Amino acid sequence: MNVLRKLVDKGELKRLLVLMLPLYIANLMNMGMGVVDTIVAGQAGPEQLAGVALGSSVTVPIMVAVGAVLTIIGPMISRLRGAGSEGKVGLLLNNAKLLALLLMVLEVAALFAGVTVFPLVSDDAVMVQVATDYLYFLLLCVPASVMLRCLQGHFEGYGHTRPAMIIAFIGLLLNIPLNYAFVFGWGPVPAMGGAGTGLTTTLIHYMMMVALLVLMGVYPRYRRNIVQMWANRRAEWRVVRDIFYKGLPLGVASLCEMTFFCVVTLVIAPLGALAVGAHQVAINVSAVLFMFPLSLSIATAIRSAYHVGARDKERFDALLRTSITFMLVVILSLALLTIVFRREIISLYTDELPIIELASGLLFLCAVYQLSDALQALMSGLLRGCHETQAITWVNMFSYWVIGFPLACILIRTDWIVPAMGPAGAWVSFVVALTITALLLSWRFACARKRVFAAHQ
Repeated sequence: MNVLRKLVDKGELKRLLVLMLPLYIANLMNMGMGVVDTIVAGQAGPEQLAGVALGSSVTVPIMVAVGAVLTIIGPMISRLRGAGSEGKVGLLLNNAKLLALLLMVLEVAALFAGVTVFPLVSDDAVMVQVATDYLYFLLLCVPASVMLRCLQGHFEGYGHTRPAMIIAFIGLLLNIPLNYAFVFGWGPVPAMGGAGTGLTTTLIHYMMMVALLVLMGVYPRYRRNIVQMWANRRAEWRVVRDIFYKGLPLGVASLCEMTFFCVVTLVIAPLGALAVGAHQVAINVSAVLFMFPLSLSIATAIRSAYHVGARDKERFDALLRTSITFMLVVILSLALLTIVFRREIISLYTDELPIIELASGLLFLCAVYQLSDALQALMSGLLRGCHETQAITWVNMFSYWVIGFPLACILIRTDWIVPAMGPAGAWVSFVVALTITALLLSWRFACARKRVFAAHQ
C-alpha cells in the first residue's frame, strides 16, 4: 500500500480522470459513428459498402493527418496557462486559425488527388462512383473538420473536455437517422446510397463546430478568446511557424502509422476473404482497445504541458509516476480480458467458425502488444507536453516502415525466416514495431525531460 501511495498521486490521478474520461467517451462515440456508417452502407448493398470502404481508405488518412497537426494546440494553450500567460491564448488561436486555413487548402488538394486513385485500384464502376461521390461530400467537410480540431484543442488546453463528450454523443444520436435518410431516401431527400454517409459526416462536423463556437461565447472565461480568435489582425508568422513546426511532426507521424496498418491489409488481401475478414475483426477490436491509451495520451499531454509551463518538476514527476501506474493497471487488465474472452468478442462480429478460429489467434497477438501500444501512446503524449514532437515522426517512420512493413511482408508471404504465417505474420510485425516504438519514445522522453527542466534551473 505504501508503494502504491508513492507511485500514485491522488491529486494528479483525479485531474487525469477528469480530463481523460470525457475524452474516452467522446472517442468511443466518434468511433461509433464510423460503425454506424459501415452498418448502414452495408444494408444498402455490397457495392455501396465497398465504395464507402474504398473512399475511406483515401479520406481517413488525409483528414486524420491534417487534424493531427493541430493537436499541438491543446498542449500549447495548457503550457501558456501553466506559465501564467493565459492572456496570450487568443493570439495563439488567431494565428492557429490562419494555419488552419492553409491546411484546408492542402487537404482539399490532397483529396482531389485522391479521386484519381479509385479507378486504379478497382474496375468496378459502381464501387468507384460511390467512392468518388463519398469523397466529394467529404470535401465539403474540410473547413468544419479542421476548425473543429482547433476548437477541441482550445477546450482541451483548459482541461475542459466534457463539451466534446456531450457533443460527440449528440452527433452519434443524429448520425443514425441522418444516415438512413441520406442513404435510403426520406420524403423529399433522394436516396444517395453509401455516399450519403459522407454527407451525414459533413453535416455532423458542422453541427459540432458550431456547438463549440457557441460554448466559447457562452462561457465568460472564453469570450475574450473567441473575440481575439476572429479578430482581423495582421498575422504573426513567428507564431504560425511555431504551431506548424511543432504540429507537423504529429501529422506526419499519424500518417506513417495509419498508412502502415492500411498497406499491411493490402498485403494480406491476396490470401482470400477468410484471412481479410479475420484480420479486419481483430483490427476493429484493437481500435476499440486503443481508445483508452489514446485518451490517456491526450490527457497527459495537457497536464504535462501545464507543469512544464509552470516549471514544476515535482508535479511533473508525480504525473509521470501516476500516469504510468494507471496505464499499467488498466491495460494489463484489458489485455487479460481480451485473451480470456477473445472467442466471445469475435462472436459479436461474426458466427462464421473459420473466421472465429483464425481471428482468435490474431486477437491473442493483439492482447500481447497492448502494453507496447499503450506505452508508446503515453510517451507520445508526454513528448507533446514537452513540445518535443520531431522525435515522434522519426521513430514512427523507422519502426513502422524500416522495420515493421518489411517484416510484415516477409512473415505474411515468404518462408525466409519461418514458414509463411499468413495474417498472423502481420500481427507479429505489429508486436515488433510497437515494441520498438515504445522503447525509442521512452528513451527520447527521458532525454526531453532532462532538457526541459535543466533549461528552467
